[in-house]
Amino acid sequence: MDPPTFRNNLEALTNTVKAAGCTPILVTSLCRRTFSGGQLKDILAPFADQTIAVGKKLNVPVLPLLADSRAYVAKLGSANANQFNFVGEKTTGRDTTHLNALGSKFFGRMVADEMKKAVPALAANIKADAVTSGKIAAGTL
Repeated sequence: MDPPTFRNNLEALTNTVKAAGCTPILVTSLCRRTFSGGQLKDILAPFADQTIAVGKKLNVPVLPLLADSRAYVAKLGSANANQFNFVGEKTTGRDTTHLNALGSKFFGRMVADEMKKAVPALAANIKADAVTSGKIAAGTL
């Protein structure tokens, strides 16, 4: 799917959610933990840009997971970021898209922390984890 089609679909879905009386919260993609020449590759920015544009147009919160996860993974580097890779029956440990339990903990925390900022009314319902949040801020495991 190209970014303009993605945007049109996301806008339609967001409007459907709003029409149903619900409050949508948009989240940009989690980065893929793929490095080349020591640099983190980024192929998802055009889609994140479209998500942000829809959020602005429709006045709904957007959690910047792509930017946050890119900054964190870039600090970690390839070897440490690979510790988040999903390993299953049909994978080789090089799955840099899906997460294992450790990756779910760290990136789930990232979403929770962003949710508190973007939707303060939900903050009381989100349990803090200062240790994991601190590791993310420091770029460590």
